Amino acid sequence: MGKIEKAVILAGGRGERLRPLTDELPKPMAPVHGVPFTDYLLRSLVDAGIMRVLFLVGYKAEKIMAYYGDCLACGVQIEYSVGTEEDLTGRRLLNAYEKLSDRFLLLYGDNYWPIPMEKMTANYERLGLPVTTTVFSNKKGTGEYGHENNVIVDASGRVGAYDKTRRAPGLNGIDIGFFIVEKKVLDVSETGNISFEKKILAQLAAEGRLGAFMTDEQYYFITSLDSLRNFEAVTLSKGFQKLEQKDIR
Repeated sequence: MGKIEKAVILAGGRGERLRPLTDELPKPMAPVHGVPFTDYLLRSLVDAGIMRVLFLVGYKAEKIMAYYGDCLACGVQIEYSVGTEEDLTGRRLLNAYEKLSDRFLLLYGDNYWPIPMEKMTANYERLGLPVTTTVFSNKKGTGEYGHENNVIVDASGRVGAYDKTRRAPGLNGIDIGFFIVEKKVLDVSETGNISFEKKILAQLAAEGRLGAFMTDEQYYFITSLDSLRNFEAVTLSKGFQKLEQKDIR
């Protein structure tokens, strides 16, 4: 498998739990030490060797597009697929189909996790499955929903069930995004407003075609004002880096 060169960022939702910040800004642009959260996300991609980014935008798309443009001074090439805030994650991907690489890294615009790209791709090759998701072990209940999980991962590294309701028995981890995806799993004939998680991933899991990259490394999310403040504190304690201002334009 060749090097993954493009990251696709889901960045179109309304972000209700981050109001009032999201009355004026899309969620990924929520400020962390005076710069958008996305600056940290993009820096993590650069550190992982990824220099091509496709944003799937919707709510207040113009804010992201105006801030980043189509190329950063550090060499990152940026594209956009513009939808509406009502589009679900699967619909966003299908709308962007022509801009997707044959294989790409898919991530959420509100999660941060240091990306060990070489280990992830080695795991992907070992499993030989069309999609892998990164699964946080959540041993201490530090996931977004406390001790509640949403996947079952078996000893071979396959996801046996994907349950966004977090109610199925035997759930032993929580997916945090950072998917490696083969474009061919997307059905271009689909016309509905579908969820990538509830329809595509759940079906792949049922077919035994969804793999996992397991991690104990804590991930961070900005889905509420409290979690945003927590990430801001963690950037200092962990030394997480953001883009330099000279890299933006």
